[in-house]
Amino acid sequence: MQELSELKVLMQRHIFGNDIANSFNPYSRAVFDRLRRCHTIHMGVHQYRCDDKACGHIHLQYHSCGDRHCPHCGGTKRDAWVEDRMSELLPIKYYHVVFTLPSELRSLVMGNRKVMFDLLFESAHYTLLTLGRDPKWLGGQLGIISILHTHGQELSFHPHIHCIVSGGGIDKDGQWQTNKRAGDSFLSHAG
Repeated sequence: MQELSELKVLMQRHIFGNDIANSFNPYSRAVFDRLRRCHTIHMGVHQYRCDDKACGHIHLQYHSCGDRHCPHCGGTKRDAWVEDRMSELLPIKYYHVVFTLPSELRSLVMGNRKVMFDLLFESAHYTLLTLGRDPKWLGGQLGIISILHTHGQELSFHPHIHCIVSGGGIDKDGQWQTNKRAGDSFLSHAG
């Protein structure tokens, strides 16, 4: 918990208490505002009082922001999500594939977030599923888990989708199929 309070101090010093926050888009400003208010009186509070009249201790529990970007609130949800996905894994090979929105189209996202992100997901899934169904490559239905990231490692706006793709698929007869062309797959290890 100390790490979280240290992070909050750093954010207060370098983001919240700085004019840089004014340059953020409205969505990012709203996220940072929720992070700033997380576990403070601004999010609300529950009061708990000890039932023992002699004690009378009162504990204040400040509400969390629940934002997925929050290192406290989002971390718990993220860890639970990863654990759930890990329990679903089959004993097969998986590949990591990334689809990036071209820089020329990124400005369109600002006024059309849902439409553009939906199109990015649809394009990624269409590409993978079409190649997977092609008998030349696999001839089966791939399994895909995909996650949207809106920013790159340097926190620049860089919408992209990370896909975890099964290293095989189910064919029309319900049989498991792997790559038909050894060493020549649309899914291959990078570097």
